[in-house]
Amino acid sequence: MRNGFFVAAAIQCLKKKKLYETQIEQLSNFQLRVHDQIIMLENAKATTDTVDALRSGSSAVKAIQQSLSIDDIENAIEEANEHTENMKQIQDALATPFGASAEFDEDELEAELEDLEEEELDLELPEPPRGTRVAPSALAASSSRLAASDFAELTKLQAEMAI
Repeated sequence: MRNGFFVAAAIQCLKKKKLYETQIEQLSNFQLRVHDQIIMLENAKATTDTVDALRSGSSAVKAIQQSLSIDDIENAIEEANEHTENMKQIQDALATPFGASAEFDEDELEAELEDLEEEELDLELPEPPRGTRVAPSALAASSSRLAASDFAELTKLQAEMAI
């Protein structure tokens, strides 16, 4: 009987072992389901946070767009242009020398310039030796070279005075 008792006890232990293994498997399955639920909840939370952030951003952009209008922008640009024009006028006024009159008679200035050019030409042209005749074409060529250089200098001077 001893063998029968040990066999019955061994069978009883095997039944408990199988029962425990079944319970362990069920608990593992429950644990997997809980982990799946946790992951699903975390994903749902992340999705909800993302959607909320998108809504908030969209609302902020909408509020900014409602606070701005094309008229406001055009008015701001117009004001900036007016301020720029005013500043330019102030700078122009400050650049005008004291006691200088901006109004000159152009005809008088041109006549004076021609007189000065003629005087300079007379000073720069070499006097031909006495008794030699200078061909009019040579005199014209010399005069045109001098006039061209004078014109270049005059143009340069005018550009400097305009600055």
